[in-house]
Amino acid sequence: MESSNPTQSRSSSVARVLMRARGFFRIRLWAWPLIAAAVLAAFALPARADVLITTNGERFVGTLIEETTNLVVFQSGLGGRLTLYPSEIRKLERAVLETNLMSVPAPIVVATNNPKSAAPASTNLTWVPPVVGHDGADWIQLKSGEWLRGELKYIQNKEVLFDSDELDEQTLKLKDVRQMYPIHRMYTQFEDAEPVYGNVVISNDVVIVSGPEATSQPRELLTGITPGGGKVGRRNWMGKASVGVSMQSGNNSQTTVNTSAELARRTPNTRLLLDYLGNYSQANGVENANNNRVNLIYDIRLNRNWFIRPVQFEYYMDPLANISCRLTDGVGVGYYIFDRDDLEWLVSAGPSYQYTKFQTVEPGQDDTTSTPALVLESSFDYDLTRRLTFIQTIQCTLTKPEAGRYTHHAVTTLEFEIKRHLNLDVSFVWDYLQNPQNRSDGSTPLKSDRYLTIGLGVRF
Repeated sequence: MESSNPTQSRSSSVARVLMRARGFFRIRLWAWPLIAAAVLAAFALPARADVLITTNGERFVGTLIEETTNLVVFQSGLGGRLTLYPSEIRKLERAVLETNLMSVPAPIVVATNNPKSAAPASTNLTWVPPVVGHDGADWIQLKSGEWLRGELKYIQNKEVLFDSDELDEQTLKLKDVRQMYPIHRMYTQFEDAEPVYGNVVISNDVVIVSGPEATSQPRELLTGITPGGGKVGRRNWMGKASVGVSMQSGNNSQTTVNTSAELARRTPNTRLLLDYLGNYSQANGVENANNNRVNLIYDIRLNRNWFIRPVQFEYYMDPLANISCRLTDGVGVGYYIFDRDDLEWLVSAGPSYQYTKFQTVEPGQDDTTSTPALVLESSFDYDLTRRLTFIQTIQCTLTKPEAGRYTHHAVTTLEFEIKRHLNLDVSFVWDYLQNPQNRSDGSTPLKSDRYLTIGLGVRF
């Protein structure tokens, strides 16, 4: 029997509508994440990168900046801005924006005046240059999909030195490499194992060595790869140099020059390092800084963490600190606390022998001293970003009181990669000597010398 009260009838109708709405939202609550994702996808504008393949087969992923009948300008994530002649390009694939769910035409492939053809330049990471393994060159693929053709110099300490036909020498992080196909046999070193010799392939997370000493190991166990075992050839050498100059004139005249250099030779399980650091400063015709430091070390890797240092030598001179010459020679043992692609921290310790000749001494004092010493060292290297690296090294030496008792040399550096082989280095250097030797006039040099240096560096 229906109610005759119109107000009550309207209330019932409203109640039924509210119950249906509540049921709709309750039943379909699980679907709201899918609806939100669909809405976001509808507004997203994902862009495919442009792809450029040179006539030698190298493949670059990035953005086409300019194309004329005479030149092509391409911005690559790896190689920066490339300017090429059309005759150097085999294929150029332009990107197409994909919007919403609408179908779009296939990417436009722009043919050049080079008659050679190649496989479609897809951005798919599974694409492989057809000449890999047949053209006498080494090939490397990055996780971005870019392919480089050239010569593998070495892999060590999670770094890859590769000499590209198009980009010259490139220092890459091993974590950025997806595949590698060297053409010649190489020596490959794995953790806790002797080096093996044969053809080597790196594919994703596996390193495969074929030949009489065939093996297959996870990439995380790889400690190094060098052609010829690192016995001969210049390919195992690399270096860097940095120079900073500051000049001031007027009421005050000042000149400051800071220089540093490093030369290293690496094999799968050894490292030979020679480095130099020098500072010179003159203010109003008076020399207020003049010191030079040379270090030579040789490390032999025993396994993933431990290494021995049969050679550890340092030459140092600083006349203003009353040190005409100081020689420290010793051995050591070290341990890698961290050894990752983006973070390396190693410590070492060992006995040494130190000889010091002072610039001047007080009457009746010996101008030389020699002493046993204990040398402690820490080296920390961390990639803050792809281009910015934080480096800190500190070396502490304990001797008898006549030789200074305690000294340390600490360097903190921010290294910014401007482009390929060019860096901007900002360093803070702190040299400390606990017991300086008095000069002939009875004065005592300061215990600490501190320098802030800014310079441009090159890698070679």
